[in-house]
Parts: sequence; C-alpha cells; structure tokens
Amino acid sequence: MKLTNLKLENFRNYAKFNYDFPKDKELIVIIGPNGTGKTNFLEAIYLLSLGKSFRSLVHDDLVGWDSEYLRCSANAIIEEEDCHLEVFYSTAPTRRKNFKKNGVNLKNSEYLGNLLTVLFHPEDLNMLYLNPSLRRRYMDIVLSQTDKNYLLALSKYKKALKQRNALLGQMREAYFNNVKDSSQEALKNDLAAWDQEIVEYGTPIISKRLEFTNFLNKHIEDIYSSISGEKERISIEYMSKIVTALDLAKFPQEKSLTTLYEEALFSRKKHDTFKAETSIGPHREDLVFFINGKNICASASRGEFRTLLLALKLAEIEYIKEKTGKNPILLLDDVFSELDRKRQVHLLKSIQDCQTIITTCDTSSLDDLPANKVVFFATDCQD
Repeated sequence: MKLTNLKLENFRNYAKFNYDFPKDKELIVIIGPNGTGKTNFLEAIYLLSLGKSFRSLVHDDLVGWDSEYLRCSANAIIEEEDCHLEVFYSTAPTRRKNFKKNGVNLKNSEYLGNLLTVLFHPEDLNMLYLNPSLRRRYMDIVLSQTDKNYLLALSKYKKALKQRNALLGQMREAYFNNVKDSSQEALKNDLAAWDQEIVEYGTPIISKRLEFTNFLNKHIEDIYSSISGEKERISIEYMSKIVTALDLAKFPQEKSLTTLYEEALFSRKKHDTFKAETSIGPHREDLVFFINGKNICASASRGEFRTLLLALKLAEIEYIKEKTGKNPILLLDDVFSELDRKRQVHLLKSIQDCQTIITTCDTSSLDDLPANKVVFFATDCQD
C-alpha cells in the first residue's frame, strides 16, 4: 500500500496543495518550523484513511478560513492497483460529508479500511495512562480498519446502548412516580428486547478485543526487549466485568461469552435502572498495561512509557499485516523528539517495509538514513 499523490483544497492552512510522492523513496520527511502545517499534512492523510481527524472531533475546525468546504483526495496503489480516494466536507449551505472511491460514493462504513494507516504522535502517550475511553478508542480504530464486521457491530451496539439507556431512564421515572404495574411490565418487556440486541452486538466486540489483546501479548514483550535491551515482563490485560481469559478457557468461546454477558447484564438490571445507565459492556471496559507485574500508571518511568508506546505501535503494524495482508502507511508526527537515539534507530529499522511519512523540526536525528530511500520536503514550499 502506497500513496502516489495528495491533493488538498481548503484543508486547514492548505488552500490549494498538490504533492506527488516519489516512486523510488520509502521515507518522506516533512521539515519546517512549528506552525507551518507539518501535522496538517499527516492529518489530511489520516482523514483519507479513517474519515475523521486525530486532533479534533469538530469537522468545521478542518475547513480553511473564509471557506465553506474542504476536499482531500489521494491516488494510491492498493493491492497493486491504482485507486483514487476522496473525502469532502461542506459547512454551507448545509453540513455534508461525502466519501468516494474511484468516483463512486460510499458510506463511511464502506469507505473505512481502504487506506490503512498507523499513527504515532507524542500525545499517544496520554492513551497509556489517562481516561480508559482513549484506550477503547485505540482498539476500535485498529479493529475497525481490519474487520468490517467489527465496525458494523460497534455501530449497532452504540445505537442499542443509547436506546437502552433512554428506556432505563423511563423505567426509573415510572418507579419513583408509582406508575401502575401494567405500564412497568411493558417497559420491562421492552428492556428485554434491547438487552438481546446489546448482547448480540456487544459479544463480537468483546471477542475481537480479546483476540487483539492476545495478539499483543504474544508479540509486545519481545519487541519491547529488543528496543530497551532489558528483560522486563510486559503484559496487557483486557479488563471486563463480563468475561476474563480464564472464563473463556472453560467453554467454547462464543457460547460462553454470550452466556456470561446475559448473566452479567441480568445481575445488574436493578442497579442500571436506579442509575438510568448501562453499567457493563464494551463501552465500560479497558486495556491495562503491566511491566514486571506492576500497573504502568503506578510504576513506569517516562522512558518506559515511551518504549511501551513504540512497542505497541510496532505490534499494531504486525497485527494489521497479519489480518489484511497489507502494509499500512505510517504517519510519524514529531516522534523523534520523544525518543532517544537508540529508540530512533530501532524504529527506523522496524518500518522499512512500509511507506512512512515523518514530520520533524530537526533533521539531525535522521542523519543515518540512506539517501536512496528518503526525500525531504519543506512545508514552506507549498504549491
């Protein structure tokens, strides 16, 4: 998988921009001072990959000043075939988002997965120790790119969860207002129907996340040791109130997971009604990292966090390769400022099979790159 051309129109500070990626270069290094649009370049590619930004949840923020729309398009070689991708977003006269592949309009769910990317930027460190929602988002991004069924289940689960929570609110109100029993019974029947959907769509989400966690556990310790030179024990645990690896070892996976989910949801029904929210499920679960048996949030140094993040991203690349048979495009946003020389060298050696786009203010860390594989592009040389 390789980008051959990128065109931007009214995207952040790029009013009109066209760049042809050199066919014989594997590494593209974008240099320039802060504020010149280096990260915007990567953000545009990320938008073409996932249909959203990694910096803002508001699409209006991506549209250039005094403009009513943006358009990002790219030519890429995917599975040895030429492919044209386009993302369009307008703020006026109405807000509209459109995805195209080879000129054909697609839904976001159909578009996602065409251009596979792995992003590595300094704020990724926050994912390791801040809110669990960041780690759930990380898993969802990786798994949605590699599995359409996961993406579909995730979308349907979110809709069912919203409906179940609204119904729980009605049930709580009916209880405290002493609504007659027949009305409460109707609400309970409705809840049973939504519980069935919650389990139906939540089960494959948890199953795929457990599979992903197992993959990481098989690979990340060796990757971490090769970077650090140490023999720390690295482990990752998927934290769930529904299922553990031990539970799954006792039964056939799908049967046991569905049964455990149903039992857990039933046991929390009174609690959920009182709180008017669903207290268990994929939206409440977490991915926790351990070094030598200790939670990294309580014991890891800054250097260990950096090494673990790098190892995680390299394992993510291997997961995407295994599941899709394709090499993702790597987007490295000023990561060398977060890595010492040893980690920089290891990273560069590990990504040789993938087209890689790097942003940096200082090229001294890239002095060892082979000249026949790298091209430097200054952001102050926009077309």
